[in-house]
Amino acid sequence: MRIRHRVLLVTIVIGAVLIGSVALTSLSSSSEGPMSHALDRLGTMFGSFEHRMRGQLQGPGRAADLTWFDAYRNDPEKLRHPDVVLLGAFDSGIPGTLDGVIGLEHSLSTTLPLIQIYTAWGDRPDQDFPLELVTAISDMGSVPVVTWEPWLSDFASDLHPQIPLRDQRDRHGMAAVASGEYDFYIDAWAAAAAKFHKPILVRLGHEMNDPYRYPWGPQNNTNTEYIAAWRHVVDRFRHANATNILWVWSPHVAYKYWETYYPGNEYVDWVATGALNFGPIAQWSQWWSFKEIFGQKYPMLAAFGKPVMVAEFGSLAVGGNRAAWYRDALGGLTSKYPAVHALLFFNVKDDQTVTYQKVDWTIDGDSAVLRAVRPVIKKWAPPNK
Repeated sequence: MRIRHRVLLVTIVIGAVLIGSVALTSLSSSSEGPMSHALDRLGTMFGSFEHRMRGQLQGPGRAADLTWFDAYRNDPEKLRHPDVVLLGAFDSGIPGTLDGVIGLEHSLSTTLPLIQIYTAWGDRPDQDFPLELVTAISDMGSVPVVTWEPWLSDFASDLHPQIPLRDQRDRHGMAAVASGEYDFYIDAWAAAAAKFHKPILVRLGHEMNDPYRYPWGPQNNTNTEYIAAWRHVVDRFRHANATNILWVWSPHVAYKYWETYYPGNEYVDWVATGALNFGPIAQWSQWWSFKEIFGQKYPMLAAFGKPVMVAEFGSLAVGGNRAAWYRDALGGLTSKYPAVHALLFFNVKDDQTVTYQKVDWTIDGDSAVLRAVRPVIKKWAPPNK
């Protein structure tokens, strides 16, 4: 009887996916505007349905491993004051698939309560509120961490005549955000986030003090403009009753004066930074220990009185003992850095964001690193797991 039930569920899943795919394909070729948003919602419905059916076929599985986390993912206030270290990851297969996260979990012999995604501001459908993806993450028992990047140049000039032309937008762009010129986009996100109800950690405009990398940085904006923009966005979300959103402020601590970009305790729930060891792959990098990258800055990060997140964590294999780097970084982390309550692996295979060559941050196939990591994170597992 059980086999017959499973076969029936498989048939339902396959049928629903096929029907949904045909419907979406036939409609999307001739649909724009409101219809495209309707199709996005339809796609979310089918994706969520497929995921739930797969969960029934496979049994409780992953979500059951995270029952200890239910208290956090159902209560934003508890997530603002965690008493454990929450592990997570970003995988380069996202948003296409979450399989890379599952594979990393199998390698680490753990289940990750946080899953990070990256999305940019703009007019494309994939720059709308990522309802399908955050729904899938939530259905799996985890909480999404959304790194939300204000690429103002991604908005079409003909659709938004009230904003500057593309080549003029970045200059004092954060002041324009603060003055409300992008509320058409912010408010749409806020409304969608409020309807989602469940907690989401939003890492808005990260590394805002890096003068080289992002257009929302100090080459185009002052720290006061950035702070005003941050507060304006948070206020718009609060006005939309999106109280399920937790705000993650994430400077680049390798550059000076990063603390002057802090938006204020009322507007920040978590403080974060990255800790990536590039090794000697470029003129600007060398083999840095976790203590040199993160530990020396920790006292200032902890001084804000917020839970601290290591939002991008990893080391390349070139230039030193990678397994020892991870062992030294994680060993005693909870005693050395007690304010750290989240650590997210940067599981990216072909990263070329700041280097000419592609570099590999993944650890799935590195048995020495896995042997160094597994025993430490096992100790962090909640007692009721």
